[in-house]
Amino acid sequence: MTWVWANSPYSGQPLLLHLALADFANDEGFCFPSHGTLAKKARCSQGWVAQTISLMQREGFIEVVEKAGNGRGKVGRYRLLKGHTECDLSQSIDHTLTANRSHSDTSHSSLLNRQETSNTQEAFDELWKHYPRKTAKGAARRAFDRLMQQQDAPALAVLIAAVDRYKSTVSEVRYCAHLSTWLNGERWLDEHETVETQQIVVQKSGEIRSAESLAAAFVHTNRSEDDLLVSLAASSPDAQAAAVAVFREMKAGSR
Repeated sequence: MTWVWANSPYSGQPLLLHLALADFANDEGFCFPSHGTLAKKARCSQGWVAQTISLMQREGFIEVVEKAGNGRGKVGRYRLLKGHTECDLSQSIDHTLTANRSHSDTSHSSLLNRQETSNTQEAFDELWKHYPRKTAKGAARRAFDRLMQQQDAPALAVLIAAVDRYKSTVSEVRYCAHLSTWLNGERWLDEHETVETQQIVVQKSGEIRSAESLAAAFVHTNRSEDDLLVSLAASSPDAQAAAVAVFREMKAGSR
């Protein structure tokens, strides 16, 4: 795994797959994990695993010793290779060292890896700027990185728009979830009522309860339904309808 960290040209899910293969490999580079196991480690589908292994085989980073079969238990056997790097697979390389590659540091793979890291950092910083609760930033960053490695990861604009909707439902910052919790729970898919809407609903419910109580009082004092409607003339139609319903039910029950 140390060698893969230092030498793999991949990023994102392909790097996770490369690391997963290395995790199962012995000192000679041989391993035989199932596609299902690799898919779980790389957070992807088994079909994607098969396609990426074929890509890694073409690029010289893996040798397929025995192909995986369709039947149960027929796992593939692989051997990790050094690809086009100049490093020996058996060489122990510290994570802090820069691997020697046959391509230059300005190659497409190197530039792509640096650009993806930079873009992810900038994207997270932008999301963090919009999120109302500035707590546990490290955990939030890790959750964001995991999310962005997924093939169906939402666009930054989608996340920011969802955060803005979520903010409108939070009356106090202390009731706001940590960003890591929000991301892990896929909260950008939630459907929210704003605080203003929630307050209107509460007010409306209170008006209806008051109207129903007034209707009960009119029944107990033997006053008419018309008198009740006159008293509720300034109330909403919903409150009037609820009051009339209670008035009639109580009248019917008293007979």
